[in-house]
Amino acid sequence: NVLARRAIVNRLWQHHFGRGLVDTPNDFGMMGDMPSHPELLDRLALELGRSGGSLKHLHRLIVTSAVYRQSSRHDDRYAEIDADNKYLWRMNRSRLDAESLRDAVLQIAGTLDAKMGGPSVRQFIQSPGVHVTPVVDYVNFDVDDPANCRRSVYRFVFRTLPDPFIDALDCPDASQLTPVRGESVTALQALATLNDKLIIRQSEHLAERISRSEADVQRQVASAFRQILGRAPTGRETQVVSAYVEKHGLANACRFLWNSNEFMFVD
Repeated sequence: NVLARRAIVNRLWQHHFGRGLVDTPNDFGMMGDMPSHPELLDRLALELGRSGGSLKHLHRLIVTSAVYRQSSRHDDRYAEIDADNKYLWRMNRSRLDAESLRDAVLQIAGTLDAKMGGPSVRQFIQSPGVHVTPVVDYVNFDVDDPANCRRSVYRFVFRTLPDPFIDALDCPDASQLTPVRGESVTALQALATLNDKLIIRQSEHLAERISRSEADVQRQVASAFRQILGRAPTGRETQVVSAYVEKHGLANACRFLWNSNEFMFVD
């Protein structure tokens, strides 16, 4: 059905660009919005059919396109014409969603369990409640439990009692339909990514791994930058962060690098 294909490709486009070609992904009818690029929507729907329904083919087509590879740099001339970037004159700058951020931290720390499949894991302590709803304790769950290292897609989601850390990072309410995720930038998120026990423990794991391979503080800082931000530090950054490491330790430096915009946002 061509409508189903249009809906699917619109969701994929929304995943990569932060917004779909149709702004109402759950409504392609008379009450929904018109597509911003109707010919492109039809072309992608046709391509999905031609490829035998291969989502991998469509992902590859989108991420190798010129529009996806644009810079997110602002341009005053284009902003006057299309301030909302509806017609995609630049890439939309977006924050990592809650699950991607969590998995990225585990991957960089070297603790991510990449095993595919299997049952979901409970990353909380569950005990009987006074009434029907049990008591769900995320705070006292063992941070070193192997369940904590499973990819976020395998998390057991308690619909009415969400994980506070994931919840702070705008993970949608699992008891509600959420066609488009909200994206906010709040002080609570900064506090969560600095002080959550999972982040603290993964910072320690990364610091231990770097310290085993690099004895010199400046080399440790360079390694942390490469692994977390994917680049070498500038001379000024090396100087400032090295002084911070000598005073507060490498693990704490990893914590604030994970909390930086450069890590949190996709340009």
